[in-house]
Amino acid sequence: MEKTEVIIVGAGPAGLALALSLARFNIYSIILEKDLEITQDPRGVYLTHDAIRILWDLGLGDSLKEIGHELLAVNFHATSFKNNPFHVMHLSRDDYWQTLPNAILHIQPKLESAMRKKVIGSPFCDLRCGCTVVGRQQDGENLIVQYEDRKDASRKIKGSFLIGADGKKGVVRKHFLEASAGIKQVDSAYRYDGTWVAANLKLTVPTPETHPDFPLWDLGFTPEAVYDLFWPKDWHFCSPPGKPTAAGRFGPYEARLWRHEFAQNNWDDSMDAEKLLWEHITPMITRSRDSSNRPFPGGEVTYPPDCIHILRCRPYQFTHKVVNKWFDDRTILIGDAAHVFPPFGGQGIASGLRDAHQLAWRIALLQRMPKSDGALRVNLLKAWARERHEGVRDAATFTSMNGRACNQGDDFFFWLLRNLVWLANCIPFLPNIPSPIISFETRGYQRVEDGFFLKKYGGGGRLAQVYVESSSQTPVLSDELIKSAGTVMMLLVVMRGNRGNLVAEAREAVRAGNLDKLVLSEDSIRVFSPDNSFMTGDGSDAQVYFPTPSQRLTNLGIVVKPGYSGHNYFGHFGAATTFVIVRPDFYTFALANDVEGLVECLGMLRNYFRIPQRGQGSC
Repeated sequence: MEKTEVIIVGAGPAGLALALSLARFNIYSIILEKDLEITQDPRGVYLTHDAIRILWDLGLGDSLKEIGHELLAVNFHATSFKNNPFHVMHLSRDDYWQTLPNAILHIQPKLESAMRKKVIGSPFCDLRCGCTVVGRQQDGENLIVQYEDRKDASRKIKGSFLIGADGKKGVVRKHFLEASAGIKQVDSAYRYDGTWVAANLKLTVPTPETHPDFPLWDLGFTPEAVYDLFWPKDWHFCSPPGKPTAAGRFGPYEARLWRHEFAQNNWDDSMDAEKLLWEHITPMITRSRDSSNRPFPGGEVTYPPDCIHILRCRPYQFTHKVVNKWFDDRTILIGDAAHVFPPFGGQGIASGLRDAHQLAWRIALLQRMPKSDGALRVNLLKAWARERHEGVRDAATFTSMNGRACNQGDDFFFWLLRNLVWLANCIPFLPNIPSPIISFETRGYQRVEDGFFLKKYGGGGRLAQVYVESSSQTPVLSDELIKSAGTVMMLLVVMRGNRGNLVAEAREAVRAGNLDKLVLSEDSIRVFSPDNSFMTGDGSDAQVYFPTPSQRLTNLGIVVKPGYSGHNYFGHFGAATTFVIVRPDFYTFALANDVEGLVECLGMLRNYFRIPQRGQGSC
């Protein structure tokens, strides 16, 4: 019988992200995927901010331009995207305190292909396609998974954990957990059920040669100008009067792909989805005026139908649900197996990536900690489930805001909300105040009870992302310092004033803390200063990192967003914060103002893992 550490069922974004996240900690996994090939029909098209950050963290930064384009604005219209929007949500600013794009409209098959390439290249990952999982049994501290391979041969694998990343109808939850453990998807914070017709369109551009009778050539239009007029950039929500609609370009610009979804709540199987699509979209791609609102002399013009190729068009049932329990013993659910979303917030793939990224380091600790036991496993997984439940709730809140505007239009609630956003952006002496729409996304898990952080010491916040450098390090994303720590946690020393002995104090506290070297060590201490004038002054060899000035980034050809500031990195810390214990998933474990506080935080971290102090026996 084969053996591995983690068995992952499902090679969608969540399952692949988990395999890559585990590989960072040298944890072996086997991924079993039922289909032989990647489904080429694009499904999810929206990657939100921290999903992009996670993908970058997993080494996929170079692939992002190949899979999609940056989204700069979400437009809310009445009836049709050819009407002027009544509200625009701008995404070009650094409101999320993240240097990477706030959103990307991508092609999911290309995303999965790039992720699979990384998985196949890793010595810690084994992807097996054409494999159907048929059985699961417990063998002491291990699980045995039975599956049939692409040749219909029956095979078994023994592993420490089984992860269901096989979708909302997958075998892990539906066959193994619903009856035995009572785990099922239930209604959550945002109650929505609706039937929509979803279509993917491949567009070509008419030219004077291919369509000589197209009337806009006589008005001086170029082919690209025609394309931009009828298929506008960015993303578009259209609300009643008319059918609620979500539409926009996706993938690289040159791919010329368009997603078009509209509500059809009276759907029955006698209806023709493509006929409904043409009835719905034709008025939107029929124009009587140009982008400057000047009327066409000849009246209405419709984009040539023969330049529109329907790749996919069928009804979908959109809903939001989340599991009533995220794990049972050593079987864990992530991605669509754990939760599903309607498409109003682009939170489906993103939430699956968060599940995986925040689970992997916990599994690594359980696999590598010398005194790992059942109690520690339950505590770590319960903390993960509590945090992810809050994360899904926050994602649902964001989804419901967009969904309300799309389905109900500019009602009083949305009018009030967008005016609060406008007011927040107009306060000159509070330039960094977050809008009400995104504030819940930047606060992290601070409201969660019994998460894996110290609430008493201000933990649970999300770490900002900026460019940093040192005297010997050219500018890099601050997340790279977490990856290079070599341990699960990183200790950040914030140098201010004349406290030149902080690094020595931090090293002594870590030595005295007697933590397992997988958790935190002297080598995982990183020193930050708000500016480049500070030296440690204690004779240590520690590099001092500082935010790269915006002008220097510009001189280096690095484009930063409006509102970007390297000092955002310290924005979630109090002015007296001196030590920050950072998790590998961009969240803080604890903040301390002095070495005494640091010692207490390290002691609490040690006690969590029940590591005895030096000179003591096992607890």
